[in-house]
Amino acid sequence: MLRTGRALGAAVLIIAALAACSTSASTPPPGAASVPVAQPTETLDGGTGGQLIPIQSDNVTKAGYDTATATMTVLFDSGGLYEYYDVPGGLWEAFVAAQPHPWSAVGYPQLVKGGYGYSRIG
Repeated sequence: MLRTGRALGAAVLIIAALAACSTSASTPPPGAASVPVAQPTETLDGGTGGQLIPIQSDNVTKAGYDTATATMTVLFDSGGLYEYYDVPGGLWEAFVAAQPHPWSAVGYPQLVKGGYGYSRIG
């Protein structure tokens, strides 16, 4: 019986310690500085506001997506700058996720063969 009492006492101490940790984790001690937690301000499906971002690729240097116009812009290593129109946000997400081969995995088969309108702008 003495052994069970010690085990029970140890369990109570552990539970009390865990409760103290969870309370102190959510409530800083008095006088402690509060550190703000950074929240992501931009997601892939939110696009880039049309701004070009670096892309890891064999033939694409930069790309961007504007959610307001559903326009995807691609700058190729060759210097060609193209806009693709009425591109769904999911295709932009897939393009970025397909690095380091976004053009061969997503761009060409879905943008070009998929028949999205485009124009060379540079």
